[in-house]
Amino acid sequence: MTPKKIIHFNDEKVFFELEEQAIDGQLDYDDYPPEEYRYFSKLSKLGYKNRHNGWSKELCEQKQEEYRKEYRQACTVRDKRISHMKRLQADLIRTDQLSCRLHTARDRNTALSVALDLLAITLNDPDLPRRITINLQEEIT
Repeated sequence: MTPKKIIHFNDEKVFFELEEQAIDGQLDYDDYPPEEYRYFSKLSKLGYKNRHNGWSKELCEQKQEEYRKEYRQACTVRDKRISHMKRLQADLIRTDQLSCRLHTARDRNTALSVALDLLAITLNDPDLPRRITINLQEEIT
């Protein structure tokens, strides 16, 4: 099995060359990520319509800009999704670490603090430990 070639889609020069190859029908984009696959597939079809169906250069450039805008929006959604997944993964790791600390806590205050941190992650409420701690301190005084 040959290693896959890494393509830097963020490099403007590389991306322009890929666009040109797709329009000319010379780009193999089968192994590209979904967003890039859709974009280059549309460009390939656009080039075909220009060469064989008589679509004007102006119309093709207009369509290409429309496709590029859709592509950028799809990439933004993908990047947000990836960022969210990374945060969730980090939260899972932190939850596991806190769970271990909770099981080995030697005193009530430590156990309460760790339990509140766990609950804050679970409820996605980072301010929860502070609020509960304040409420408990008010009850004591």
